[in-house]
Amino acid sequence: SLFRNTKAKLDEDGDLSYGRDKWLWLGAIAFHWSFLAVLLRHFRFFAEPVPSFVWMLQSLDGIFKIGVPVLYFTGLILLASVTYLFLRRVVIPQLSYISLVADYFPLFLIMAIALSGILMRHFYKVDVVAVKELTMGLVTFRPAVPDGIGFIFFAHLFLVSALFAYFPFSKLM
Repeated sequence: SLFRNTKAKLDEDGDLSYGRDKWLWLGAIAFHWSFLAVLLRHFRFFAEPVPSFVWMLQSLDGIFKIGVPVLYFTGLILLASVTYLFLRRVVIPQLSYISLVADYFPLFLIMAIALSGILMRHFYKVDVVAVKELTMGLVTFRPAVPDGIGFIFFAHLFLVSALFAYFPFSKLM
């Protein structure tokens, strides 16, 4: 339905014209597909053995092998697309006028989740084995908090939990 989304524009001569909003469609599709890929990539923390589709997705996502650890493009695309969707709400006066706090909150929440995930992966190192041990404990209802997990991981986990709790009661549903 976003591809059929039309925008109204007032011409210089006072006529109202309608056009397609391809940038909104592109931003939304980039956001949704990258968010899906990031969620599927995180499945490796909740399953033992890790399914083969997760390894395949990870290798496709980090195909250019930039940096150590490998830079996953879906994380950057997710952050860029959610930033675009936020800036669109701020810059376009008509959208800014009708936007409520309920429109900005999920954008900030997803932006914070993406930022904390990128920070955790590339700048503030987290013990991935300890994270896997914690998540497997949560999945099996025997949680144990191992040492070596930093504050950034718990902030990331809190933000993700807040999004999952907010989701069913929001406009996102």
